[in-house]
Amino acid sequence: MRPQLRTAVAPLLAAVLALGLTSCGDPEKSYCSALSADQEMFAAMTDDTSGLALLKHRSALHQLADKAPSDLSDEWQTFLGAVDAFAKTLQDLGVKPEEFVDGKPPANVSASVQTRIRDAANELSSDDVVQAANGIEQQAKDVCKLQLGL
Repeated sequence: MRPQLRTAVAPLLAAVLALGLTSCGDPEKSYCSALSADQEMFAAMTDDTSGLALLKHRSALHQLADKAPSDLSDEWQTFLGAVDAFAKTLQDLGVKPEEFVDGKPPANVSASVQTRIRDAANELSSDDVVQAANGIEQQAKDVCKLQLGL
């Protein structure tokens, strides 16, 4: 290789190697860092008794699930499946999450709509979803040394 070409390629090669090394880091460490960066979001969800904070942070939760280690994929899928189903139910019924007051649906919706909302919301506390959330929480506690409050 000619000296001028070698001089031009060396910094590029060093940059590519550095990018490769940093992007191929430990997935668990990357996941833990992402969880740590989102502690404010988890605090908001913990403080919210209506469950509507889950809907507000759904996109961020999906991003975390994408970063999660493969051994948590089933838990994230179960947990987010219930959150997504609740969001879809509200959308299908034409009810916006911000219309809820103290976790109660708007007064102007029919009893049948309220029942459908309640049924979808109850799925969030089903055994499968609670176990999935507990699994996500336990991994965060054991591996990342974080308390999420899901």
